[in-house]
Amino acid sequence: MYSRFLAMYNISSLKYILLSAALFLSAALKAQFHIIPQPVSIKAGSGSIVLAKNAVIGVNKETEPVGRYLQDYLNQNYNLQATVKVYEQIPAKTPIRLNNVWSNQEGAYTMHVSNASVSISGNGAGVFYGVQSLIQLLPTDKGVPLKVAACTIADQPRFGWRGLSLDVSRHFFTVDEVKKYIDVMAHYKLNTFHWHLTDDEGWRIQIDKYPKLTEVGAKISYYAKRGEFRKLDNLIDDGRDGFYTKDEIRDVIKYAQDRFVTILPEIEMPGHSEAAIFAYPQLGCQDSTGAKHRVRMLDPGEYTFKFMEDVLTEVIELFPNQYVHIGGDEAEMVDWLKSPTAVSLMKREHLKNEKEVQSYFIKRIEKFLLSKNKRLVGWDEILQGGLAESATVMSWQGEAGGIAAAKMRHHVVMTPLPYMYFDAPQANEDLEPIGWNPPVTWQMVYNYEPQSKELTNAEAEYILGAQGNIWNEKVPNAQHLQYMVYPRALAVAELTWSPKNEKNLDRFGWKMKNQYGLFKLWDFNARLPDIDGIDDVVTNKSRFKVTLNYPLKGAKVRYSLNGKMPDANSSAVAFPVKINVPLKDSIGLRTFTTWTLNDQHIRQTANVKRVTIRVAHVKAANLKPGIAYEIFKTKEQQIARLEGEKPAETGVTSLVVPVKSTGDETINWVKIKGFIKINKEADYELTSGFEVTPALFLDAVPVIKPGLNTYVEHQNALLHLKKGVYALTGNYMANKANENQTLIELKVDGGEKLYPKFYLVH
Repeated sequence: MYSRFLAMYNISSLKYILLSAALFLSAALKAQFHIIPQPVSIKAGSGSIVLAKNAVIGVNKETEPVGRYLQDYLNQNYNLQATVKVYEQIPAKTPIRLNNVWSNQEGAYTMHVSNASVSISGNGAGVFYGVQSLIQLLPTDKGVPLKVAACTIADQPRFGWRGLSLDVSRHFFTVDEVKKYIDVMAHYKLNTFHWHLTDDEGWRIQIDKYPKLTEVGAKISYYAKRGEFRKLDNLIDDGRDGFYTKDEIRDVIKYAQDRFVTILPEIEMPGHSEAAIFAYPQLGCQDSTGAKHRVRMLDPGEYTFKFMEDVLTEVIELFPNQYVHIGGDEAEMVDWLKSPTAVSLMKREHLKNEKEVQSYFIKRIEKFLLSKNKRLVGWDEILQGGLAESATVMSWQGEAGGIAAAKMRHHVVMTPLPYMYFDAPQANEDLEPIGWNPPVTWQMVYNYEPQSKELTNAEAEYILGAQGNIWNEKVPNAQHLQYMVYPRALAVAELTWSPKNEKNLDRFGWKMKNQYGLFKLWDFNARLPDIDGIDDVVTNKSRFKVTLNYPLKGAKVRYSLNGKMPDANSSAVAFPVKINVPLKDSIGLRTFTTWTLNDQHIRQTANVKRVTIRVAHVKAANLKPGIAYEIFKTKEQQIARLEGEKPAETGVTSLVVPVKSTGDETINWVKIKGFIKINKEADYELTSGFEVTPALFLDAVPVIKPGLNTYVEHQNALLHLKKGVYALTGNYMANKANENQTLIELKVDGGEKLYPKFYLVH
């Protein structure tokens, strides 16, 4: 029986390896083109074309602007000296052809690269998006021939809203800095630029009727230094003053339109309005008790509504797009309960509480916007007190607001914490620039799905797309901004463009690392990729061996094994780096990686601990497949306090224990107990596929610590295991964070993953 089982194990493993190899080759075929976002369909051709000096770009009347864009790009970045020729019918022998063709899908395009030519066809933005795919196929070294691999691409976007925000209120960014931000967005087919123009820390848009908004409200840092305004306590420094004239805004709008990017202006109300109130104090919410405090809330009176209508009229005259964002978030609504104006309004309109005052405010602004043929967008707090009839909701406090709005048949843009917030650090907080909230890695962004399973297919249609947000209290300059937003924005680009079933985290990671040549070409300060394999390690081996590889040519690393972090003054070595040292107890590996000449660097840490793991004195022949589990439904936060409690459910499984989240305050604690069966002595790697890690013990030794984000603090157990069985126990909290993820992953070191149903026994 055992030999039959072992034979089945070997056959199944072989099938698994062959299947994995086939999938890898398929992924590699698509990944060799490293286009982000992943096209719907891409097929490799035979050979390649070299774009010659003085190459001709053939266009028709409709595609001429995109042709001029491509001409400028090739000439500026490669000195190609391409020329654009306009034809009624573009000759077939033209090296680069941009054709306008009708399609019922906005943004769709096809591209065919042969040994003789490049042909891109599409409608609207489609040809432009095809050009962006072509740009990503070009070499990034200026001195080499511009060779493009032959291929055929058919592509179109999944969502119509593929967004990225920029907060210029906390720190002002110049017109050129904003244009560069839009440029890189457009390179990755992001099409909505959410421009956060007003907030407590600054008013950044010229309004002719109210000049003090920029004369005073745009100079908050100046007034703060003079002691005439509150200290800007949320900022990393004194802030950056400035504003955009109307001509500058028109210039940016035209620049974005040429790149098929729509600008969504945000004028914050009724909260986050301190800069406007500082310029025009009569806007502020009055306190009938006479108490002195910060005033960030607009008074809901006629002066305020007239003021906002005047402001929005001038904003609407500037911005041609369909939507205007009016904020609505974090309003300190309790201030209204002390305001004579608000209390009078509540009595007159029969409003029961301050949330209904908020709803009244938003609905009144909505009515005005509708009269101007514009639609209102607001953060999910606008749901409170009753949602305005035509409002589009940006769901930022999580998904709940967006799900509720979609169920009410309102359009939604998903921008939820934590996944879409790029002011959070990208790795361990101690190693990254200061930011808000716990770390958010590019993997977490990429894994996000905008259309929640809680929505029906009909309700999911109300999800317009998703958007990455950046708030700039801690982001003082453009180089820091670029570091915080990229490469995470690339994940937003792919999850909003590519088909859901085409998502592949490993392939995306490979493609992402291939973008750094472009970042260097554009002088763009994206955060560097991590060195793979810098993980916390538990091992029973007497030596620690690792090879540090890095995907960026010319990168160097400074490292130590004594737990002290190297810096720019430490001695540097080129990759790859082989580490092979004795291990008696523990090692603190620290790395400081640099690339290019503008001081780009990242820091990483890993702690290596030696342990002893013993074979259990149990006969494998007496064990059954699967691992035993117990489920405890409780409000208890501490697993240790459940000792002696009776489980709500027990069972055996080879996969993740099937527990659904309750939706209330009840916690689903899961305990597991069994063995890992090893058929062949070898080096093995054991880890968990949970995003939030479980507690796992092998021979009662902790090999995976609980509650860590695996993308931020990845853990590995690298163990030399003899043939036999090893006692396995563990526990975790079953919730959405680990839903449909793999509890335990075991593979031969450097090899393929093994099937849990063949090594988990009890």
